[in-house]
Amino acid sequence: MTNIDIICLYIVLGCAWALWLEYFTTNNLEEPYNQPWTNTERVFHCTLWPATLLVFIHNFLKDLFR
Repeated sequence: MTNIDIICLYIVLGCAWALWLEYFTTNNLEEPYNQPWTNTERVFHCTLWPATLLVFIHNFLKDLFR
């Protein structure tokens, strides 16, 4: 894999994660947390998706085993 392939894969995975997370949060959370995202939030989650994925998994497991 070339560097451009790795970068493209990273961006595609980030966009897929951000798309799913926006869908999940806008459909499953109560007011005022279920609002549509801004473009800034979308870019943040697309570029820093490993960190936001880990935070999501951590909080999901913490809530699951509480």
